[in-house]
Amino acid sequence: MKRTPRYARVTAVMMLGLLALLGGCSRSPEAKKARYLERGDQYFKQNKHREAVLEYRNALRIDSKDPQAIRQLALSYYELGQLNQAFRFLLLAQEVEPDNNQLALKLATIYLLGGRPDDAQAVADRVLQREPKNLDALILSSGAANTPEKVVAAIPRLEAARADFDAQARYHLTLANLYERKNDHAAAERAFQTALAREPNSPDVHLQLAAFYVKRGDAANAEQQFKTAAALAPNVAATQLRLADFYLAVGRPDDAKRLLDEIATKTPDFLPAWRRTAEIAIRERRLDDGDKAIGAILKKSPNDLEGHLLRGRIKLARRDTTGAIEEFRLVLKAEPRFAPAHYQLGLAQLQAGDVQQAKAALKEAIDIAPNYTEAVVALARVNLQSGAIEPAVTDLERLTAAQPRLVEANLLLAAAYLGQKKPASAAEIARKLMAAAPKDPRGPDLLGVSLMLQGKASEARRQFETALTLAPGYLDPLSHLVTLDLAAKQLDPAIARVQRQIQVIPNSGPHYGLLGDLYLLERDGKAAETALLKAVELEPRLLTAYLSLGNLYIQSGQYDQAIARLEQAVRTNPNNPGPLMVIGTVYEMKGDIPKARETYEKVLAINPRFGAAANNLAWIYSEHGGDKDKALQLAQTAKEIMPDDPRVADTLGWILYKRGIYQRALTLLKESASKLGNNPQVQYHLGMAYQHAGEKTAAREALRAAVDSKAEFPGKDEARKALAELK
Repeated sequence: MKRTPRYARVTAVMMLGLLALLGGCSRSPEAKKARYLERGDQYFKQNKHREAVLEYRNALRIDSKDPQAIRQLALSYYELGQLNQAFRFLLLAQEVEPDNNQLALKLATIYLLGGRPDDAQAVADRVLQREPKNLDALILSSGAANTPEKVVAAIPRLEAARADFDAQARYHLTLANLYERKNDHAAAERAFQTALAREPNSPDVHLQLAAFYVKRGDAANAEQQFKTAAALAPNVAATQLRLADFYLAVGRPDDAKRLLDEIATKTPDFLPAWRRTAEIAIRERRLDDGDKAIGAILKKSPNDLEGHLLRGRIKLARRDTTGAIEEFRLVLKAEPRFAPAHYQLGLAQLQAGDVQQAKAALKEAIDIAPNYTEAVVALARVNLQSGAIEPAVTDLERLTAAQPRLVEANLLLAAAYLGQKKPASAAEIARKLMAAAPKDPRGPDLLGVSLMLQGKASEARRQFETALTLAPGYLDPLSHLVTLDLAAKQLDPAIARVQRQIQVIPNSGPHYGLLGDLYLLERDGKAAETALLKAVELEPRLLTAYLSLGNLYIQSGQYDQAIARLEQAVRTNPNNPGPLMVIGTVYEMKGDIPKARETYEKVLAINPRFGAAANNLAWIYSEHGGDKDKALQLAQTAKEIMPDDPRVADTLGWILYKRGIYQRALTLLKESASKLGNNPQVQYHLGMAYQHAGEKTAAREALRAAVDSKAEFPGKDEARKALAELK
């Protein structure tokens, strides 16, 4: 048998020791960091920025101050479009590398996109001090010019650099944009054409020229430039998508859909086109088509955040509130700073009736993106509806200062001013709207309301008439004129006015609904019924007309007919709990408690936070047999949703009284009686609570008020008995 030479054995031992030593070195923190950085740089060069982020973050876990990891992480986040994260690391990188112009210019870009032009200008100027002929810095400095004076000052500064950059199209594009912002459209077009002459095959030049023509209202030239850009672009699908968006903007949705179908056929993996197809389908309420487009997105990319966001919007449109919320939360789990997901979650919470959660979600969207118009407007509307006028005014004033041409935001701000009893401020907004859009009837209508609240009835009438002339079918100014007629005790002229307008707009359900309501005021039941039936014939989804019909039949004791009409409204819109709520009330008035209970339960199945239904169902459970714990829970929910409603305070107070929680019950019943002092049942409840609290004089007063009432109510015999005992 051969023996291994001794020197060979020693060498093997040495090799094993060396390998162990090398292995130990490879597991050292510095070696691990170097390996993470190397892999991150490889991914970065391959434009695999998500993978690069993971490697750089691993490196930072080992050394939180490594300059390479910080710099490259900032650049990776920037390339991914995650600007909030990029901003944080760019600030850190700038501290380590203050003279790095690449980092500085990206930081300036984020400042500019984030609505901080002064900060962007300061950073760009520092770059220009180091490198006066840096075109990127000049372009950013020009973009940061946010006042007419700064725009005027930026033009000669850029013109002075013409000799250095005349051959570059983007120099002329920047100049064109400055001239356009100066409202020198002729000079802007010349600069655009010069850019085109310098680089006739640049898709970007054609796209910017197309955008210029769009702003000028020249749709034909804009379309031609978009088509040329698409023919030249290496990424044809992305440029064609811009053309599709143009078609949507100019009211040519069929052309947009045709083009999107073409993109999907030729480049089925181009997800933005599928997303746009889904958005159009949602807008047009073609939800099944939207499902197909979203299915194509998620099949190709199961974790696509925008795909899940769109799926949530589809569920929201179908009133699958729970499913929608799940989708939006799935998106936010992956990307917590995604403002559109917070916005959509807020809308879903509103649909669920959870106003506080909705406010929180909308506020989060605005905190992330302060100029998110839809979120600001939605939150302001919710705040106005809930009586929180001050925060609505603050948000809307900031938004309209930044974007003064937003009509809806201005109208909401005016409504908020009216809520603050500042009609003069609302009138100022109205006049601005009228100057900007003289053919928009909402301006004179708003001005009319403002004048009406200032007691200037004749001037208000003129504005309402102007609005009605601009838009004969616009109901608001007609309703306001009717209000002025009624204030002047001119019911017959009001009816005649609506009849004249119906001759102009003969097929409008809301107009017949208004006429029916006026006949109700005149106590002409037959004419009211005829008008209201015509209203629902023309507009089957007109809830107010069904409610008016229901009230008409209730007043005449025709409960079954009222229920039949309201059930018709339910069939028309099964997800609207309003008609069901009235049906439940009619059943209660009719004395059919089981049917009332069943109906209120249906209301709460649609909207678990419908306060009135929760209150009434709590009362039924408490007084007519049912789950007493559930009754308390429902009453507490109703109190949370409707904190100032005295009927809710009475319900909760009486339930607590019956559970022996007398002091809390007394507080609530006092609150109710302060607003419903003439209600004998409320006085009965209050008297009983006073009696158990030992306040006999107050108990006698309340019980006497209840017993002396001519109205009958459940508990009147108990009230007499309690009063006799107190005597």
